[in-house]
Amino acid sequence: MTVKLFITDLVKSELISMVFVFLLVPPVIYLIRWGGEYFYVYVWAFCQVVVVVMMFVYPALIQPLFNKYEPLHDLQLREKIEALADSHKFPLTKLFQVDGSKRSSHSNAYFFGFWKSKRIVLFDTLLNLTHEEILSVLAHELGHWYHNHLVKSMAASSAHLFIIMYAYGVFVQRYGVQLMSDFGFPTVPDGSVPVMVALMLFGRLWQPIDQAISVLMTVQT
Repeated sequence: MTVKLFITDLVKSELISMVFVFLLVPPVIYLIRWGGEYFYVYVWAFCQVVVVVMMFVYPALIQPLFNKYEPLHDLQLREKIEALADSHKFPLTKLFQVDGSKRSSHSNAYFFGFWKSKRIVLFDTLLNLTHEEILSVLAHELGHWYHNHLVKSMAASSAHLFIIMYAYGVFVQRYGVQLMSDFGFPTVPDGSVPVMVALMLFGRLWQPIDQAISVLMTVQT
């Protein structure tokens, strides 16, 4: 990766982050204030909608800002991949190669898409391997699809987020006002807790719990 590319990527990433903060933070704050005792349900539901929308937006609008996607040039390899997909009833609709080599020598392949419209992407660094080696990598990725690993991962993330938001609700209701006072933050005129401040404080307190969960999962695997 060149210095110019690094700076360009950094600027793009920061601008995209600013856009998402501008679009997503106000609705979350509103739902927390409006939702009452069960605000965490509304925030959780909103986040699930955002996740689904991002599964369409990210590959279509954001990824092309960083990489160039082209139809796979190697027609013989394309035929072999299509045959592999057909043999496992994988609903392949498009096959791309991406210029990942301009940022890393790491080789990778992945798929994305919903229901009966799946797309496979190969890093151009992966194309240096033999066809058999590439098919082996793709067989591994298809294994994730066959065993519904993505769906299970999304379900686990969804449950994790629900637990976090519920814990935040308990935290604010029981300790919010006192904690704001202890840290020198005033309550807002209606006596409630400043949402962003409470979220940041809760995040600091929750971080060790998340780290402990991560360590336990790593040990288990």
